[in-house]
Amino acid sequence: MITSLDIHRINRWVSSLALGLLLSQAALVVRAQPAAQSSEDPFATPDWVAPVAPWPAVSENVSQAISKILASPGVQKAMNFLKEDDPQTLKETVFLSEIPAPAFNEEKKAKAYMELLKKTGLTDVRMDKEGNVIAVRKGSGQGPTVVIDAHIDTVFPLGTDIKVKVKDGIYYGPGITDDTRGMAAMLSMIRALNANKIQTVGDIIFLASVGEEGLGNLRGVRAFFAENKNIDAAIIVESFPIGAAGIVSTASNRYEVTYEGPGGHSYAAFGQVPSAIHAMGRAIAKISDLDVPKSPRTTYNVGIVKGGRSINTISPDAMMEVDIRSDGTKELADVTKQILAIIQQSVEEENKRLGSQSLKASIKLVGERAGGTTPPDSVIVQSFLGATRANNEKEMVMIGASTNAGIPISLGIPTLIIGSGGRYAGFHALTEALDPTNAFKGAQIDLTMLLSLVGVEGVSAPLIAAKSLAK
Repeated sequence: MITSLDIHRINRWVSSLALGLLLSQAALVVRAQPAAQSSEDPFATPDWVAPVAPWPAVSENVSQAISKILASPGVQKAMNFLKEDDPQTLKETVFLSEIPAPAFNEEKKAKAYMELLKKTGLTDVRMDKEGNVIAVRKGSGQGPTVVIDAHIDTVFPLGTDIKVKVKDGIYYGPGITDDTRGMAAMLSMIRALNANKIQTVGDIIFLASVGEEGLGNLRGVRAFFAENKNIDAAIIVESFPIGAAGIVSTASNRYEVTYEGPGGHSYAAFGQVPSAIHAMGRAIAKISDLDVPKSPRTTYNVGIVKGGRSINTISPDAMMEVDIRSDGTKELADVTKQILAIIQQSVEEENKRLGSQSLKASIKLVGERAGGTTPPDSVIVQSFLGATRANNEKEMVMIGASTNAGIPISLGIPTLIIGSGGRYAGFHALTEALDPTNAFKGAQIDLTMLLSLVGVEGVSAPLIAAKSLAK
C-alpha cells in the first residue's frame, strides 16, 4: 500500500534527480562553450575568433581597380551618402528588428523589407516560393552576377520581447545584429547607388534569405542557388566586426534524438521499467565530458531537452536536439560518431540496469551544413582586403563560421562572409546589442568591394569573370 508519506518521500527523491539532470545539462553548456571574455568590454573580440589563414598579398590588378573606383566622383558621392544615410539605416535596423521572424515565420518581416526595397527605387523586387526576398539591380549586361545576402530570420521564438531598448548609445534587441543590421545596410547601399546614378557592369542581386538559423537548415539559400545557376560570386553579410572575413564554412550535423519506453508509476514500477529521461541524462553527461579539438575548431551542444509526464511518473519519453560543428570534415565525422555511440550506449545501460529491452532511441538527422573553404588568396578575398585598407580601416582576421556561405562555397562559387558596420555583442542572446558608432564605415567597405567585383561602367572592369560570357 502506498501511503501519502511514501509519495511525499518519493516526490522529493525524484525532484532531486531532476535537479541532477538539469545540472548535468548546465555542465554541458559550461564545458562546450569557450571561456568567457576576460575583458570588461562586451564588444571585445571573443576568444573563439582565431585566424584560419594569413592574409594574402593584394594584386596590382585588384589595387588599381579599387583605386579607380574610389577616385570616381560618383562613387565618392556614394561613400559620403552612406555616412549621411547612417541615421536612416539605424532607424530601419530598429524597425525591422522589432518584427518577429523565427525560422519558418519570416513572412511578416519579409513583406516589410520588400516595401523598403521598393522605396529605394528598385523595380525588380519579388518574393520566391521559399519566402526569400530578391531585388535585382541590373548592370550594363556585359558583366558578372554577384549576390549579396543577409538573412531575415532570427533564433528567437514567437512571443520573445524583441522591443529595442537604447542605453548610453547602445541598442539592445534580440536579432538586431544577427542579421537585421545587414538587411538595413543593404538598403543604404542601394540608395547610395541610385542617388548617384552609378551604372555597374554586372548585375547585383540583393537577397534577404529565410531559414538560416536553427532547423531552417539554410533552406532559403538552398532554394535560391538551386534556381539561380548564373551566380558568379556571393557576399554573405553577417554580424562580423569591421576587418574580419569568413572564408571557412563550418560544417555541422544536427540531430533530434527521441527516447521511448513503457513508463510507469515512480514508486510502484521503480526498478522494473527503464526511464527515458534517466537514459538521456546519462547521455548528456557523457557528451559533456567529450574532449574535442581546438584546431580545427570543433564544438557540440545539447540545445533543447523535453520529456516526461509528471514528477511521479517514470518517463516514457524524452527528446533532445544535438548540434555538432567543426571546421574539419574528419573531426566532424569523428565527434559525430562518438556522440551517436554515446546515445546508443545510454539506451543499453539503462536497459541492462533493469534487465529490460523496452527502452529504444531513434536518431533523426534534422540539419546538415556543408563545409568548405574559399581560397585565402582568391580575388574575392583580395577585393575585401583592398577595400578595407582603401577605406582607411585595418584588416583583422580570416575565420570560419556556420552561415549561408556553406551553400555557394560547396557549389564552387567565390564566396566571402563579411560584416556590415558597427560593433556587436551577445548575438543569439536576449542581451544582443549593437554599438552603431561609425557603422557606415562597414557599408563603405562592403560597397567598395561589391563595385570592384561587378565593375563600374567607364571606370573599372569587373574583377570577377561572368560565367555566361565565358561560354
